[in-house]
Amino acid sequence: MMDKVIRCCFAGHHDVYGENIFDRIKEVAENLIVNYGVNEFWVGNYGGFDGWSASAIRELKMKYSHIELDLVIPYLTEKINENKEQYYKNYDNIIVAEIQANTPKRFHIIKANEFMVDNADFLICYVERSWGGALRTYEYAKRKNKKIYNLKSLENLGCCVQLT
Repeated sequence: MMDKVIRCCFAGHHDVYGENIFDRIKEVAENLIVNYGVNEFWVGNYGGFDGWSASAIRELKMKYSHIELDLVIPYLTEKINENKEQYYKNYDNIIVAEIQANTPKRFHIIKANEFMVDNADFLICYVERSWGGALRTYEYAKRKNKKIYNLKSLENLGCCVQLT
C-alpha cells in the first residue's frame, strides 16, 4: 500500500541572500517531515530561493530517505533536454506543470507556481516585497487556504505565518 503523498512547495525571490536561508529552510522542512508527514517537496528552477530550497531538501534526504525532491518546470527547455542526466541526478522527478495550451508563454512561470500550490498542502516562502512573483504565489496560496510558512518578516504587508 502506498503512503499518502503530503506535499510542500516553495516560492521566494530570485535574489535571496544571507540570513541563514539554507538553515531556516531546512529547519521548517524537517518540522514538516517529522510533525506533518510531508514526504514530497516541489521546487522551481528560477532563482536563489529555489536553489537554497533544493539544496536543503537534498541534505534532508540523507536523513529521511523516504522523501522526494521534484523539480517543477513550466515547459521543457533545450538546457534541460540536453542535460537530462544532470537534472535527474539532482531530482527524483522532473514535472512539467499542467498549463492550458492557450496560456501566453510570459505567464507560464506564474501558472507553474499556481500548479505547485494547487497540488501542495504547504508552502514555504521567502517574501519580503510588496510586488513580484513570490508575493503573487503567496497570495494565491492564501486564497487556496494552504498552510504557509514565511521565512521573512512581512509586518508591513500583514501576511504569512511568521516563524521566530
